[in-house]
Amino acid sequence: MDPKPRKGKILFGLKVKKKKKVNADLVVANKGAVDSETEVGSEASPQLEGESNEDQPGSSAVRTRVITDNKRSRVNTHIQDSEVKPQSFQIAINITEARQLVGENIDPSVVIEVGDEKKQTSVKEGTNAPFYNEYFVFDFFAHKDVFFDKVIKLTVMHSKMLRSFCVGSFKLDVWTVYRQPGHQFFNKWAMLTNPGDISTGVKGYVKCDISVSAKGDAMQPEHKASDAEEQIDKNLLIPEGFPSERPWARFCVKVYRAEGLPRNNSSIMANVTKAFIGENTALIDPYVVVSFFKQVGRTSTQKSTADPVWNEQIVFIEMFPPLCQRLKIQVWDEGSMSDVAIGTHYFDLRRISNEQDGDRGFLPTFGPAWINLYGSARNYSLGDDTVELNEGIGEGVSYRGRVYMELAVEILSGGTGTESKLTRMIKPAKDAKAGKAGAKDVKTPAGGGGGGGGGAGGAPEDDKGKATAAEVLPVESPPVMNTDNRNNFLLFGAVFEATMIDRKIGDKPVNFEFSLGTYGNILESSPQTSTSATSPSVSHRKKGLDVPDAGEMFGSSRRSSSSSTSLSPLLPREAQDGTASNKSTTSPEKPLVVEGNRYYMYLPLDKKKPCIHVLSEWEDRTYRMYHSNMLENIAVLFEEGVSAAAELHRKADSAVESTLKTVLRDFCIDARGFIAAAEAKLKAELKSSYLTQLDKKRLTMCKQELESMIGEAQAVGQRKRKAGGMKEMLQDATKLTHKIRFLVEEPQHTVPDVFVWLLSNNKRVAYARIRTRDLLFSSSQEARGIHCGKIITLFLKPPGKRVTGLSVQAKLDVYLWFGASSDSGHMLEGLPAGFLPTTEGADARSPPTYLQCAGQHQFQLRCHMYQARGLIAADNTGLSDPFARVTFLSHSQTTNIISQTLSPTWNQCLPMSSLLINGDLQYIQQEPPRVIIEVYDDDALGKAEYLGATVAVPEVCLSYELYSPPTLRYSPLHCGSQPGGELLAAFELLKIPESGPQKLPDLEEQEGGIYTIPENIRPVLSTYRLEVLFWGLRELKKVQLLSVDRPQVFIECAGKTLRSSVIQKYKSNPNFTTLVDIIELELPENEHLLPPLSITVVDWRAFGRSTLVGNHVINNLKAFKYVPPPALPAPIQTQRPPTDVLSPGPAPTPQSLSTEEQLQHPGETSSAAALVTSQDVLITVEEAPPIPPPTPVKEPKKQKDGKAKTARCRSTKRRRRTIADESAECVIDWWSKYYASVEKEAKKDSSPFPQVFEKALSYHSLLSDGIESLVTSHSDGDKKKKQKGKGAPEPSIGLKTKLATLKLYNKELEAEFGPFDDWVNTYELFRGKASEEEGANEERFVGKFKGRFCLYKLTEDEAEDWDEGAEMGQLRVNRGIPSNGPVQVLIRVYIVSASNLHPADPDGKADPYIVLRLGKNEIKDRDNYIPKQLNPVFGRSFEMHATFPQESLLSVLIYDYDLVGGDDLIGETRIDLENRFYSRHRATCGLPTEYCLEGYNAWRDCLKPSELLSKMCRENSVDGPHFSPGRIIVGEKVFTGKTLFMHEDQPVESYEHLSLKILHRWEEIAAVGCKLVPEHIETRTLFSKTRPGMDQGQVQMWVDLFPMDMPHPGPSVDISPRKPKGYELRIIIWNTEDVILEDSNFITGQKSSDIYIKGWLKGLEDDRQETDVHYNSLTGEGNFNWRFVFPFSYLPAEKVVVVRKRESIFSLDKTEQKIPAILLLQVWDFETLSSDDFLGTLELDLHGFPRGAKTAKSCKVDMLTDGTEKISIFQQKRARGWWPFSKSGELTGKVEADFHLVTAEESEKNPVGRARKEPEPLPKPNRPDTSFSWFVNPFKCFFYLVWRNYKKYIIIAILLLITALFLALLFYTLPGAISQKIVEG
Repeated sequence: MDPKPRKGKILFGLKVKKKKKVNADLVVANKGAVDSETEVGSEASPQLEGESNEDQPGSSAVRTRVITDNKRSRVNTHIQDSEVKPQSFQIAINITEARQLVGENIDPSVVIEVGDEKKQTSVKEGTNAPFYNEYFVFDFFAHKDVFFDKVIKLTVMHSKMLRSFCVGSFKLDVWTVYRQPGHQFFNKWAMLTNPGDISTGVKGYVKCDISVSAKGDAMQPEHKASDAEEQIDKNLLIPEGFPSERPWARFCVKVYRAEGLPRNNSSIMANVTKAFIGENTALIDPYVVVSFFKQVGRTSTQKSTADPVWNEQIVFIEMFPPLCQRLKIQVWDEGSMSDVAIGTHYFDLRRISNEQDGDRGFLPTFGPAWINLYGSARNYSLGDDTVELNEGIGEGVSYRGRVYMELAVEILSGGTGTESKLTRMIKPAKDAKAGKAGAKDVKTPAGGGGGGGGGAGGAPEDDKGKATAAEVLPVESPPVMNTDNRNNFLLFGAVFEATMIDRKIGDKPVNFEFSLGTYGNILESSPQTSTSATSPSVSHRKKGLDVPDAGEMFGSSRRSSSSSTSLSPLLPREAQDGTASNKSTTSPEKPLVVEGNRYYMYLPLDKKKPCIHVLSEWEDRTYRMYHSNMLENIAVLFEEGVSAAAELHRKADSAVESTLKTVLRDFCIDARGFIAAAEAKLKAELKSSYLTQLDKKRLTMCKQELESMIGEAQAVGQRKRKAGGMKEMLQDATKLTHKIRFLVEEPQHTVPDVFVWLLSNNKRVAYARIRTRDLLFSSSQEARGIHCGKIITLFLKPPGKRVTGLSVQAKLDVYLWFGASSDSGHMLEGLPAGFLPTTEGADARSPPTYLQCAGQHQFQLRCHMYQARGLIAADNTGLSDPFARVTFLSHSQTTNIISQTLSPTWNQCLPMSSLLINGDLQYIQQEPPRVIIEVYDDDALGKAEYLGATVAVPEVCLSYELYSPPTLRYSPLHCGSQPGGELLAAFELLKIPESGPQKLPDLEEQEGGIYTIPENIRPVLSTYRLEVLFWGLRELKKVQLLSVDRPQVFIECAGKTLRSSVIQKYKSNPNFTTLVDIIELELPENEHLLPPLSITVVDWRAFGRSTLVGNHVINNLKAFKYVPPPALPAPIQTQRPPTDVLSPGPAPTPQSLSTEEQLQHPGETSSAAALVTSQDVLITVEEAPPIPPPTPVKEPKKQKDGKAKTARCRSTKRRRRTIADESAECVIDWWSKYYASVEKEAKKDSSPFPQVFEKALSYHSLLSDGIESLVTSHSDGDKKKKQKGKGAPEPSIGLKTKLATLKLYNKELEAEFGPFDDWVNTYELFRGKASEEEGANEERFVGKFKGRFCLYKLTEDEAEDWDEGAEMGQLRVNRGIPSNGPVQVLIRVYIVSASNLHPADPDGKADPYIVLRLGKNEIKDRDNYIPKQLNPVFGRSFEMHATFPQESLLSVLIYDYDLVGGDDLIGETRIDLENRFYSRHRATCGLPTEYCLEGYNAWRDCLKPSELLSKMCRENSVDGPHFSPGRIIVGEKVFTGKTLFMHEDQPVESYEHLSLKILHRWEEIAAVGCKLVPEHIETRTLFSKTRPGMDQGQVQMWVDLFPMDMPHPGPSVDISPRKPKGYELRIIIWNTEDVILEDSNFITGQKSSDIYIKGWLKGLEDDRQETDVHYNSLTGEGNFNWRFVFPFSYLPAEKVVVVRKRESIFSLDKTEQKIPAILLLQVWDFETLSSDDFLGTLELDLHGFPRGAKTAKSCKVDMLTDGTEKISIFQQKRARGWWPFSKSGELTGKVEADFHLVTAEESEKNPVGRARKEPEPLPKPNRPDTSFSWFVNPFKCFFYLVWRNYKKYIIIAILLLITALFLALLFYTLPGAISQKIVEG
């Protein structure tokens, strides 16, 4: 492959261009391009040649699969998508508590911000661990993309009087939550940090639940685990797989420049100018805004340029990995009035990083590379409705420019191991720039696009909000991209067919424009000139690298062997001049009207097919597209294979397993091919610098992912097939398809998408958008685009808001090819035979301007339109008047209108004659043109309404071939994005022979010129009998303002109608009088062609008028095929000697187990179990030690308990705690059972063997796990093996509790057992127009029909028998169906509690109460509303009498009590009681786990277990039960177990316990067995009409039904909530030691503190108590002898303090709160004139706090945190010792205290006084003399502080003062006295 000869070749005179194409697929990287160019001399050639194979991934290294080379792209029946509409979402956040908050004596509250909405919890005083348990709901109505980008931010604020301080915050975006299992984080700790100061670390933790639900998502309520010792680090609120310690990182978004932006300013002022002057001269002033996780940065504005250069970087500081999926980049145009968005692009962080550990993972990195922006059309006009396209919502309809940028992430120091990964990653300096990249929350939608950078300034209006500004810095520009990196690309297209052009457009000439970026856009005011073509660098390029032509580098061996001249590229001749000319539009032509359809027109392109070519220049980064294409091709083949296997599985075909294994094997081969190519590419590129960091990392990642997928695929393929295994294999295979799909998308864009525009009179009317990657040519088949060189069918749609109905403006069949200019020799290879390229006089080397058609052939198309099913209802009746319109090339025809049906049978053939089709016959036969079928609803008045459309491929029959009739096939109809039903039709294209159309097969013509489908095409029919059971109608709504009174049901199928009897008075009895009827139908033998069945209900009014009430269409009759019930297994009887049952051989040995001692040891039980014969079933029934209840329980049967074995093996310590912790709570009631069940569920979740449980459950259906001890059935050897495997670990699962338990379902009972339709099915009836709007279905619903169908084929004998008059009794449909007369029923409804109710009051709370409705009965429990509570515990039971069928629908409504105005409905749930009543699952009264006659678990059914068992056997025709000591025989099974019990020292034979165990295992009974409903509580979701489909909370409840003709059941269960018990906590504060000294004496400088202690129970802050002050403590010692007395109410089972208080002075009711029992003690320093100083705090959880230290010296601060033994004051009652005070984690004092807990009764008997008062007063403390207040005792203060220390100085000072005074007086009086003496003297 010597490059020299190639170099000299003059290709169409474009030698310069050829040189430029130097480095075909190897772009010399932008970074080092200039340096590397000159040095790579001739020695580069061999290296590049060596690469040639790898460069085209997968070319020859691996075996490739033979893929048929079609000339047309695959059929896509989905013509158009409807617009993305905004929808309803709900975010529910429960803030439970916070811990380890930083700060001293703070008053924290949590502020929750979602987007712009803000809510706040209450403020808790003086605690670093506040408990809230507050629930908040945010409702949104938004586009999915916009909503998922919203950020949820939790901020903890410390509120002081005037201002508040932020303690720390946590944020994550909605995407992160929605991607979690169940769309929620549950019981997780959010780690608070301060983004403003990243060096300070964690600021605390907030425990919360966050769930996001869209319409139809049901939240899964989980049971709270209230474990005080839970580890915060193990439960952080981060997605799985994230490190618990996340370092801070800098996300640098570098925005270099943009090009190709729309040139003209589109602001308001510019449009005004345009209106006056006629043209818009103002250029845009672009800037880039990057927003990431509530932070926003913007670059500077570049004035008046469409190709701005910024060279700025925007730096975000955020934790890594961030809890945010996308980073948004928007380019804006700054306007004088307002800024306008130009385009938006999103980065999905998951696509540009890999979070795996070790070398596999890499930080987010991107570029430097281009990103393409898409949005509204470039010629923007005022009032355009496509503005939101530029803001990233919806699919962009036009290219809006591209931005060159880079993204890098640096982990800041102090980070964890991730840093080394980064430094390792960017060691080579070149790569550092080429590859760092990072992005936040990004998804790359088709319409995305954007840029980013650095500068200054705010953000556009919509982003201002609270977003924090990011740092903006300048950055050096990347090295100039050398033009050698750029390459010429050619887009070639030929229009083969243009039909379905909308009549409105067709008045003017139309033409089509093909554009790629700004190339080919003819309406652009100043098109982008190809700068490189005329640039001075051309000469520079001549000296460039000497490298083989791209085609050769692709390693295509074909190139070197064939003569190179034949493949010389075809390029426009003008290219020589350097001004590349493009012919991007077809010439305008006036369309003609389609024959047979006045709405459509077509372009007559019979002889000449116009061609276009667009030459463009882009960086040569095609390798990215090649890799994506290879992955895409692997994915497409794999998906097709999996869906084919899934289809086989649906048809229950046995070939499914081999098919799937072949698909998986092929996938592995394909994947290995890619891996080989990727490795070769990476090896080849080691030295080159043009692959960006992300390119290399992505190749490695794809390679590794595919390797792991191959492993998974092999594991799936080799898996042993087991029951349900096929379904699992298909699910796993589907998961693999999703994984590979994720890899396909390349985040670094290269060439923009191709847009095809329909121009009418030079105005843009409609467009189609095609990914360029799909058109890209590669010499390797695997890397070629899926549409490259193929005819692709495009449906052009108008931009902007869509009208309803079909908005297709034209259908275009176009041949497209895109590739490097040097490959243009290949561009016509894919053209079908029979078309000759002609250039019309131009240079022969130019691309053709037309394709000349070699031959024309006459065909006739026959459309055999048989029927449709599942159409959309378009009339108010809930039906439609459908007709179909078939369009093919220039012809169109319409079927008849079938009125008022959703499943029309047209049975009509539409022939279209004399169709002229061009091209080779062979090609036409393989790839005929497509047929478009639209279905409309005929409206007498207005325009026909669109119901859906599909595309079909006709079967071609040439004249010389033997005619074979086509087969009818179902094609899916689509109406926008929603399915519109299916069409059953066949299409055949028949070549009209030379002799004329007479030779074609004849059609049967009916009157009116209508042809029916020939018999040989119609399905083969057989006679079937359809038996219909008419049970009744329910919930019928009013029709035309009148209620339905005399309804009748019509069953229509295959043209026949069966009428039910008329219900004479619907209100008094809605059931039918005639139960069963039959109809004989002629149905197709092929069950896939079975017609739909429609159920129509009409109401007969006065004067014989009838009104349609509603209808329901069943599309698939296959479900009703009669399957004979399996015969009872009689043969076993003969194999097993009947003597086994009673013989004293090995079988009876288990009976000896009834002696209790043997049951103490699990080993013996299991060995005994193994002795039972293969047909027997051992059920051990033992006696457990009685629970110590205070009330004597006389019934010994109550104590038997299947869990005794394991319970006894457990340590006694755990058991003691269970009971003792209840503080001698010895009343065992229903709530004890409830709490035991909750605990058991919680343990099951955390069990060390969860899988064992799953298996045990699926095998046994143990209704309460662990209640049966080793219940094993040995009906066959295979089960025996299972039992052995399962028996071993079971005892170690700590599941056993001593109380009986019930089953807690966290969903509706119907979700567990199905809708209880095992006896009849319920069909919802609808009327009115169907629409996509929210809640539309609820409005259309008009009632329900209950009935049942049975379909079977009639043999001739049966048909004759029937004619002779058969009895109704032989019918199959009503076997086992009860009579449908009225039934009196006693109903008991138990409402336990509700949770997560939607707030109904402005303060975010609600005052819920219960309303029950059943028929006309209503129970309103308004007086018992629960104030201010979203998680109310109702504990209410209601009893009602009802008559089925009139009153069978129970509605449970939760209302919000309002004092003023009407009460608001929070939500409701509905239960069909009739279905439960008649169901075989026996959902009337759940089976308890144990049989007790009285007490908390008393049997509450009408019948005892043995009577129930007898009834079940009788009803199901099962032989038995036969009772004999120690065993019960049911059918073919023998159940053995203990039946002898001691009662008052007398042995009593009782079969009840064993009967109950058998009932629990009823599903094991052959043929008739099914799982019976256990005693349970179901969780039902509440819904409200105001927010359709949105979860409004859950209610925990159950319903018992008792027929009145049975014995009356016992009294109803008392489930009223437990009243909290009164307790009093007495704390004596004796002394303190080592309290830090805060004050210093201003005279002496001596340190002292005025100590006092405050104490309160959390939640009872109003009852805060303080000691007196110990003044002037000089050593930190304080003496108090002070008693605090805290009375409180407490619920022992839930371990919470119940606080009832008014929330404000305006509150009417006291609100009840449940708060953990936590005591706070604080030590303070008293200040007289200023606020007191906080010295330290001590928080003690009264359920588990460390034992006090014996002495002050041994009291350390780490007592509270280390794992010393914890004591509970509720167990110990008393505790005394020393405990530490701390402040910011440091020891600040010690307190000696005495705790004493007494019950309210004890406190009344032995009262004590608070402080030191009576009764039981405490002695005054012996405080030192220095302890006093200077303010109260100034003299004492003087004495102690001054006199004692300065006594001698003071005495000396006084003496000196006296002396001085004496002397002063002396000197003062002496002169006067002397002068007096002198005068006198």
